[in-house]
Amino acid sequence: MDLGDLLGGLDLDDAKKAIGFVLDNQDDFGRLVQLLKDLPDGVVGLLGQLPKLLDTVGEGLAEAGKQAANAAHALVGDSGDGGARRALTGGADVMGSAKEQLAKAAGLLSGLAGELNDIGVPSVEPKYTKVAGINLISGLDIGTHKLLEGPARTMTESADTVNGVADNLGLLTGSMRELSDILGAVGEALSGLGQKLSESGGSVRTLLGNPSSS
Repeated sequence: MDLGDLLGGLDLDDAKKAIGFVLDNQDDFGRLVQLLKDLPDGVVGLLGQLPKLLDTVGEGLAEAGKQAANAAHALVGDSGDGGARRALTGGADVMGSAKEQLAKAAGLLSGLAGELNDIGVPSVEPKYTKVAGINLISGLDIGTHKLLEGPARTMTESADTVNGVADNLGLLTGSMRELSDILGAVGEALSGLGQKLSESGGSVRTLLGNPSSS
């Protein structure tokens, strides 16, 4: 094989331009060669693995974005009012209704206790006057005896207990609604984070010419 065979497919003008470019920038090429030569072997290997590392980072960011979006969906659903937030809100509604019913029951108990306490039976006690050492009836004391005073008192105490339970349910209902609002804020933040992570992962893969994850 002669030199003509080797250079047969080569455009001499292009070759001259390439050689001229190298000669004109030989100092820069020399510095680049020296820089690469002075780099530790580990760094050179790292540079070679950089595309693969970037691809891994891109896939990791995209996956993290997907998981954040899944967590947001579990917390607040698609509309922002679903998922765990909807369950909490529903529980708070039920407890709020139970509080109202208990308050009504306590009112009824208290009213009934008042009515029972007002029920009395007449009582008659003779009045005596001593005459010549002998007790003689001089009159009658007519009064009223509270026959159901004890049960009425017990019923009043029960009404107070029911009122206390209703108040505690009211506090728990408020706490559940606050927690529901917090979950809504967290879900919204996670949704935004998932979107940003997915966009970042897509940007890294685009730099590598691989816009879609495998």
